[in-house]
Formats: sequence, structure tokens, C-alpha cells
Amino acid sequence: MKITKLSGVFAMLLIAAAAGCGKGEQQVEANATAEVTATAESAIGEGAYVEEHESGKAAFNVAADGNVKAAVTGPDGKPIQEDIGGTLLWKDASGEEKTVPLTFDAKTGLLVAAGPKLEADLTQIGYTLNVAGKPWSGTLHVPAGGTAELHANAKGAADLGLPEGKLGPHGGRIEIVGDDRLELLVDEATGEVRVYVLDVDLKPVDIGERKVTLGVVAEAPQVVVLTPVAATATAGVAAGAYLTGKLALAADPLKVTIAVRNAGRSAVALCGYRAGAAFAVHARAPRVKVRMKTDWHAHAHAHADLKARADIDPKIHVHAGSGAAARANAKANVHVKAPSVRVTPPSVNVQIKAPSISIPKPSFKASASARASAGAKVGTH
Repeated sequence: MKITKLSGVFAMLLIAAAAGCGKGEQQVEANATAEVTATAESAIGEGAYVEEHESGKAAFNVAADGNVKAAVTGPDGKPIQEDIGGTLLWKDASGEEKTVPLTFDAKTGLLVAAGPKLEADLTQIGYTLNVAGKPWSGTLHVPAGGTAELHANAKGAADLGLPEGKLGPHGGRIEIVGDDRLELLVDEATGEVRVYVLDVDLKPVDIGERKVTLGVVAEAPQVVVLTPVAATATAGVAAGAYLTGKLALAADPLKVTIAVRNAGRSAVALCGYRAGAAFAVHARAPRVKVRMKTDWHAHAHAHADLKARADIDPKIHVHAGSGAAARANAKANVHVKAPSVRVTPPSVNVQIKAPSISIPKPSFKASASARASAGAKVGTH
């Protein structure tokens, strides 16, 4: 009986020890996972930019010198480090493309690449990650300072606290880029894009010496450098009222990155991006609302017609302005003078020809008796 009791106690101790070992193994595995995750986050560096795909997330740290680190995690947040690789398609300002391989570094658990130095205001970098035989694709528009600059500017914009959903004076989207407040809108019919610079009261001001570049991810990625509107441009606006360009958009884009260079300083913003949050790029991701119906085309024709009339009649004055003010000025400065009508009476030349009147001579016929009587009368004198 004693042996039986001892055996039972020993069995219980063995079971407890086995459970403890299992728990310890689970704890070690959890710690290892946490350690790998922490190592990956530490290795990729602060200020990484993260995109969310259907099957997980891809974090990128692109440095100014062109070196790239990337970490891939699954839906459970755990790093994916097996059967993984990829390529980058680097496109410089001239449009030349260079393919750069992404290789897995077992020591850090990251994908790494060495691309060209970032020199343009926005460099377009397409990526394709091969994760367990499935491609994850996307496009980055990276400023000269790398993804760290993108992250830092997003934090700065959040500190300014612009009300969410606030629209500009022209009905466009407002984005804070560095020290600037910009209004962005695209004509949905023509693809014309306009960027206005706003003051602290969100009123349009002159663009000054600013250079604005847009990086857009839509049906196809594109980079567009905007140009200042000229005083002779359509719609009768003043020179420097806004920057303009053309985008090929059939729908609102997935991503819009704005880079501004002014007085030797640059700033960048990704529309809708919050520092530290993943940016969704999958099929269900929200779009960046920038397209809208405008009457720019109608105003251009109206202004051209008014200008043509002004060229003919110097009494019609056309003044450049912006938006509704320009239209009001155009109406207020059209002076129409009633035409001076002079009617010259027609010169009527009436020629009256005298009628030709022919009076026949009377014909007198006398009878014989009458002639005899007449002759008798003559003979008596």
C-alpha cells in the first residue's frame, strides 16, 4: 500500500514537472517571437513606413543614401522569415528605371537592398514582395530625406490639428505640408489638378517661389511636377494664383504624396497618413478624395469670349482675378454703350417721261350741195 501511495505521489510530481516543462517551452517560444519582433523593429529603425496588404503588413525604411530595409509580418503580427524575397523598381527623375533585388538577411530577419541615392523631391520606388509564393505589390513615393522625413512631417502635421474633413475655399482637400496649408483638387472631367496655398485663415495667397511635386498611385503610378499658372492662362486668374498640372485619373487615387520646395527647404506629406499607423493599400482601402466637378472649362470659354470682345471694343475691360472674384470683376467691368444708329434717307431718282400724245387732224368731207352753196356765197361778194 505504501508503495502504491509513493508511486501515486511520484506520478503526480512527474505530471507537474511535465506541465511545467511544457509551460516553460511555450514561454520560451513566446519570448523568442517577441524578441524576433523587437529585433526586427529595432533593426528597421524609427520612422519606418508601413503598408497594409490583404495578407499582412510590409514595413519599409528607405534611407537618403538609397539603402533599404523591409520587414514583413502576417495577419497575426508575427514576422515572416521563410520563403520570402522581392525586387524594387527604382525610377529616377529622368524616367530611367533600375531593378534592385531585395534579399533576406538571416541575421536581422529583414529584407535588404542597396538602391541609388535619393536626389529628386520625390523618387518613385515600385516593389514586389514574394511571400510564400504570393506577390505583394505596391509603390512608394519617397522624398530626398527618405521615409524618416515622411514620418517626421506626418507627426508635425498632426501637431497643428487641422479639423478632419475641413475643405478649402474652392471645395478641395486641405493638406498640411511642412509650414504650408495646401488645397488640392482635380477636375474629374479633364484631369486638370490645382494646388492653392492658403494662409492661417484658409484664404488663398500667392504661391511665391514654391515648387510642388505630386506622387500619385492610381490605375498606374505617376509623378507630376506642377507649374505656376500664368496671367494669360484661362479663367482670367492672376499670375501665381495656384499651381497646375495634369493627372490621368479614372477614379480617386489610392495614394497622393505632396512634396513642396520653397526657399531652399523641402517638406513632404502623404495624404491621410498618420505617423506610426499602417497605410492600407488593399482593394478595400479608402480612396483619397480629390476629384470633383468644376466649372473651370466653362469659365475659360467665357473669359476667352470676353477677351475677344474686349479686343474688338476697347470699352470692354477685362481684369484678372481669382475664382468668384474674377467672375464678379469681369461682370462689373463690362461697359456696354448703346450703339449710335444713323439712318441716311435713300436717294430716290424718279424720272418721269412725258407721254407721247398724237392728235389726229380732223377730216372734213362736204357734200356737193354744200360745196355749191359755198361757191355761190363767194360769188356774191
